[in-house]
Amino acid sequence: MTALLIILGVLLAVGLAWRLVASRRNHAGISTSVSARTAQVSALATRTAARKATLRLRQLVSSRERKRKLEEAYHVQTSAEAAALMGSMKGVFMKLGQIVSFARESLPPQAREALAVLQKDAPPMAFALVREVVEAELGGTLSDHFASFDEEPIASASIGQVHRARLPSGEEVVLKVQYPGVDEAIRADLRFGDGLAALISSVHKNADGRAIVAELKERLEDELDYLREAENQQRFAAIWAGHPLIRIPKVYPELTRRRVLCQEYVEGLGFYDFLEVATDEEKRLAVHALNDFVFDSMHLHGVFNGDPHPGNYLFNADGGVTFLDFGCVKRFDQAFLDELHGLNGALVHGDHAAFERHVRALDIVLPGRPYDHDFLWGFFRYHGAPFIEDREFLFDAAFLEQAAEVMKPSNLRRLNLPPDLIFFNRITFGLNAIYERLGARENFHRLYWRYLDRNADHPPALATLGVALPERFLASRRWLAADA
Repeated sequence: MTALLIILGVLLAVGLAWRLVASRRNHAGISTSVSARTAQVSALATRTAARKATLRLRQLVSSRERKRKLEEAYHVQTSAEAAALMGSMKGVFMKLGQIVSFARESLPPQAREALAVLQKDAPPMAFALVREVVEAELGGTLSDHFASFDEEPIASASIGQVHRARLPSGEEVVLKVQYPGVDEAIRADLRFGDGLAALISSVHKNADGRAIVAELKERLEDELDYLREAENQQRFAAIWAGHPLIRIPKVYPELTRRRVLCQEYVEGLGFYDFLEVATDEEKRLAVHALNDFVFDSMHLHGVFNGDPHPGNYLFNADGGVTFLDFGCVKRFDQAFLDELHGLNGALVHGDHAAFERHVRALDIVLPGRPYDHDFLWGFFRYHGAPFIEDREFLFDAAFLEQAAEVMKPSNLRRLNLPPDLIFFNRITFGLNAIYERLGARENFHRLYWRYLDRNADHPPALATLGVALPERFLASRRWLAADA
């Protein structure tokens, strides 16, 4: 009995110590040490494992319908707990929640909704901390730079939150303010790669956690530097200057620093509010605007805004779309784009020999590894399905759900997706999920000729709807030449 009491006492002490470590936070309420963040994730993983074990036991004596309901309840509770944890931890964990929230094939609607909260808002930090960061970065006091500054944030994200303000000149602006200590937290998380991958798998069984973590490591350091984000945003603003429906907010460089980004305030509906009120025609116009922004930016200018989730769009009353958040931008070199265009063209034309040449040129199969042509053909046919055939294509739930099989980890291990193609997957899954919610149904084959046939000037998607565009947005060859 004495030995048992000693063991129980030790376990209790360890548990209390672990809880103490897990609760350790900085003055902004963010855990920044590896030990504290590991403890929080480990606690969630332990609860999830126990809940899953209980689920399996209960399913042993349940009917098929009861098993389905038990599985659904498990995912809802796990996703709700994960969303709460990710929202409070900020940084990498919240970013993961935004990525996983696009999942359809293994999560019930209530679970997706729990994670979708992270696309819109997260628990905000106190205004005193906002003031501290802004004044430290800009120097002086808030009143030295702003006529007014709203204390309540209008949005909270993975790395910072957004406040509305007014300049002495009367211009309405918003400031993105980085959470104190979030840079330390992110670096701590990235040293805990296996734990991150395990957390992804606990929420989304078909995700390749290691691949997602590897991509995050490549990109999050860039997102911590708002000066770099401001440069990216100004680059996109120059590309799209004068476009009637695609808008990029103006940056105020004189009020932008590494942890503070100042840009113009833009009115608009968030994605989910837009879905509730938009007509079918308004949704169709939005699909075409998104198509032109994403693919013209990438194929004609070699840049891609790599965070395509619903929180980064504002839908304007006149049908325009304002694009936000340029912290994660990828620049593609022309050699990669040429090979990608060649591979896509081979899929369109059914040219297996050309397809193999481009697959090998892109190092999708490493030298000395077995080459399975049929597998690779099917893999890329899925990704190219919207534009391969000359027909109307519907982005529906069935198409998105096929990704569970196509992108399962055992398949991805048969490939060597180079960094550019890993990044390109963000287009595939981020944009596809948004298209599905918008009910996108178009002949994307004809729209995609703008990028497949670069010897002629094919119109952008919006022009096919009759939207009047300045000449420089119509002529893809001349636009590309002028940009170069």
